[in-house]
Amino acid sequence: MEKANDMITNNNRVCWHALHTAPKSEHKLMQRLNAAGYTTFCPMQAMFVKWKGQAKEVIVPLFSGCLFVAGDASEITSLVSSQKAALLVDREGKSLSIEADKTELSAKFARLLE
Repeated sequence: MEKANDMITNNNRVCWHALHTAPKSEHKLMQRLNAAGYTTFCPMQAMFVKWKGQAKEVIVPLFSGCLFVAGDASEITSLVSSQKAALLVDREGKSLSIEADKTELSAKFARLLE
């Protein structure tokens, strides 16, 4: 089984698959997938929230309940079903995959959501 770490060499573009999980569960899912040898990515953003009358900075996922995993779709499908997650699919029912490097992944995914 070829792991995503083997697929990323010399900053090549990688095939990323979008996964959906429960909001606030992204970090746990990333840890499990990383422990299984997969490369994951969850773009984060800083937000200010008011808490007890003060503004606090918190770091949250850019896309709530969504993260990306690099690798072969068939391997990922069997893995995510046991992780309380699902592959996002396009209009044709195929797994939503984006060929990109990490720097352009968020922008490409946002364009798909438009």
